[in-house]
Amino acid sequence: MRIAMQHEIRRNGERGTTLIELMIAMLVLAIGFGGVTTLLITAITSNNRNSRDTTATLLAQKVLEEISGQSRYSDTDVAVTDCAGNPWTFSTTPGPVGTGTGAALRADKTIDFTQPYANIPTGYAMRYADCSTQGGLQTIYDVRWNVMSISTNTLAGTRLVIAAARPLASDVTKLGGFYYAKPITLWGIGGPNIGE
Repeated sequence: MRIAMQHEIRRNGERGTTLIELMIAMLVLAIGFGGVTTLLITAITSNNRNSRDTTATLLAQKVLEEISGQSRYSDTDVAVTDCAGNPWTFSTTPGPVGTGTGAALRADKTIDFTQPYANIPTGYAMRYADCSTQGGLQTIYDVRWNVMSISTNTLAGTRLVIAAARPLASDVTKLGGFYYAKPITLWGIGGPNIGE
């Protein structure tokens, strides 16, 4: 009888989990789900940030190609309209060798974003409204450029175009303060078509 009772006690102890074991299992699952949720939020935020940084680079490239693509040096401006219906004009007139005209340049010949937007000559900067509304917000990009003659000895109209863009700082704040990549500065040479 004693052996039968010990056997019965062992069997009853093995029938299920205790409340403490269940609570420990739930805690482990909660920690695991919390880690996965954090990972997903980080991935979504990073993807959103990268998308905006890529758009800024493409806007700088658009300015560069529009100005560089002109076949002859002239004072003909290039016009575009952003997604909010704002018309923007790209001035194409180059300034002197080394300094150019338009947005201020730093010593390394990148666009200086510390220059107040209001101090940039008309036609050498724009606040471009993007078409997409990621996260319910339409991003506004600060796009700036500088156009300079390459040399006094080159063909008339050959110019160096330097362009850069970045999301406005106020948009970064609206998105929770996430930082964006440093503005990428693009350089390109545009000149006359000799055959014309």
